[in-house]
Amino acid sequence: MISETVNIEINTVALNDKVLSKDSWLVVMHANRIPPHVGVLINGNYNSLTIKGHELNVTIEALLKTISQKKIESVFIKLKKHPVFSLDHQTEMFKETIKKFGPVRQHEATCLSPIKLFFEEFYAVQLIETELYYDLMKRLNDNSYLEFAGALNFEMPKDTMELPFYTLDELNETIKAQRLPYYKD
Repeated sequence: MISETVNIEINTVALNDKVLSKDSWLVVMHANRIPPHVGVLINGNYNSLTIKGHELNVTIEALLKTISQKKIESVFIKLKKHPVFSLDHQTEMFKETIKKFGPVRQHEATCLSPIKLFFEEFYAVQLIETELYYDLMKRLNDNSYLEFAGALNFEMPKDTMELPFYTLDELNETIKAQRLPYYKD
């Protein structure tokens, strides 16, 4: 469990699979863990970068089944609709961005690495390589790119998203420890 949080104000809502099958969402799995895992869901198609590699074309049904079966505390954050690019184009471009990276590795790539590039490409959010989850989320919220959020498997405070606070060193140590079963770094 997290001991320190960074809070941002955001409308909170109840979620259902019909709502999650449309539009663009940030998906924060293990939302109360350091670090959480973040991926992108567009029109029911989930993609992310993980320790095991590229997680591409996961259906919303499969994602929700995993979250339910494993009781993963998750937050879904609806993104502001892009005024020009279609959701299909954004999905394809995000998948290509993920493919630019190898698996998550300390001091190299995190699950946020392709997401930062996505926001730089589609929302003109300046890329800050060392920026952590809570700082990126604050910037996205300050620029009104986050519309609302809802949680699965835990209760979010009304109109508040509590983001775990951690340091870059803590992030790298956690990535290193989580890679051990799969790789000999």
